[in-house]
Amino acid sequence: MNVSIIGRKVKITPDVRIYIEKKMKKLDHFADHIYDFKLIIKRERHIYFAEVNINVKKKIIHIFSKTHDIYSVIDALYDKIEVKMSRYRDRLTNRRAVPLKETIAQAEGPEDTLEELKETG
Repeated sequence: MNVSIIGRKVKITPDVRIYIEKKMKKLDHFADHIYDFKLIIKRERHIYFAEVNINVKKKIIHIFSKTHDIYSVIDALYDKIEVKMSRYRDRLTNRRAVPLKETIAQAEGPEDTLEELKETG
């Protein structure tokens, strides 16, 4: 996983970088799905904006947040990231599981009815 942290009109201090890395540790269980992680923090007047682009398989997830404090914008952003990534992971598992169950159910249904028809007929 490639991680890029960019500051525009904001200097990313070592304290902020450590705080971001601490938040990244919570995303380790999604690490197998994430290929590239690009975090951009910018400041306009007195408002901090944070946006992240996460490259996953065949998709780019874009998340945006803004507040008045740099630490709170990071907190809000990572809360949104956890929700979006859990939805993404659930979609992947649901798409894989449903067709398999349906094909098994369809395969069992017609065979039983054919056997019953042979016995009665």
